[in-house]
Amino acid sequence: MTEELRLVKPSAAYAARIEEYRAEFPRDRERVTNIPERIPGMDHLEEFADVYEWLEYCGRMEGKLSWYMALRPSDGRIVGFCCLRHRLEYDDDDLEFASHIGGSVRPSEQGKGYGKELLRLALKKAGELGIGTARLVCSDRNTASVRTILACGGVFAGSVHGDISGITVNRYDIKTGEE
Repeated sequence: MTEELRLVKPSAAYAARIEEYRAEFPRDRERVTNIPERIPGMDHLEEFADVYEWLEYCGRMEGKLSWYMALRPSDGRIVGFCCLRHRLEYDDDDLEFASHIGGSVRPSEQGKGYGKELLRLALKKAGELGIGTARLVCSDRNTASVRTILACGGVFAGSVHGDISGITVNRYDIKTGEE
């Protein structure tokens, strides 16, 4: 059974653990965007010289975007990360590719059910913000994300092909229970 996670806002107290999390992701992974440095759920981290500058950016975006670390209580390890966009317009992609929630599970913790728990918690946060139905997108080749989204109640809403990225994304809608 997967250990329960808790969502915590990133802060300077976690800077070293955030860098450790970031370092675990290979640079050549396929992304929904055509930005190879982007780690889902840590939106825009790649644009800053260090975690502290990114944390300042996170503070400036309060009310539009919310970032959360998924911590495992038993050891305090960051297992996953998610970014919650309060409105689809706050995603940096074309609106057709926009998602309320972006997330990732660190490679060494994948395949253990943490993705589903992370998404469940992120959907609860989305509902608290008044988002009744969350839009999620993932690459059509990302079978793990597709399974996770479907397991959390996702309903397929169509596919879109990105001319620039060359990637086809599936779009899903999930009720947060707050409508």
